[in-house]
Amino acid sequence: MNWFLLLGAIAVGAVIPVQGALNARLGAELIHPMQATLVSYIGGTLACILALVVVQASLPDWKRLVGIDWYLYCGGFLGVIFVSGMLYLMPKIGIANMLAAAILGQLVMSLIFDHFGFFGGLVIEVTPSRIFGVLLLLLGLYFIQR
Repeated sequence: MNWFLLLGAIAVGAVIPVQGALNARLGAELIHPMQATLVSYIGGTLACILALVVVQASLPDWKRLVGIDWYLYCGGFLGVIFVSGMLYLMPKIGIANMLAAAILGQLVMSLIFDHFGFFGGLVIEVTPSRIFGVLLLLLGLYFIQR
C-alpha cells in the first residue's frame, strides 16, 4: 500500500470531526437538525461547483445521467442520513464517541463490500487479521466511550 495515499486518507478523515462539529453547532443555532443538513449540503454544492470551475470540468452530460442505473443516485440520500445522523447524535454522545462508532460501522460495511466486490469494487477477502482489526476498533470504541 502506498503510504503517501494512506496519509492522504488520514488527512481527509481528519476533516470529518471538524465538519461534524461545525454541523452540530449549526444544528444548535437553527431550529431543526434537518435545516442544518440542508444548509450544509447547499455549502457543499457551492464548493463542488467551484471545484468544477477550478479543475475545468464540465457538468455531466444529460444523456449520460439518464442512462445510469437508479441506485447509483442513492449516494446523496445516504449522505443526508450520515450528516443528519451526525448532527443529531454528536451533541448527545460527543465527537469522539460518534466518530469511533461511525468508523466501526464504516469498517464493518467496508469489509463486506470488499469481500464481495459490490458495485464493481476491488475484491479483498475477509481474513482473520482483518476481523482482528475490527475487534481492536471495537475495543477502542469501548475505551473511548468510558
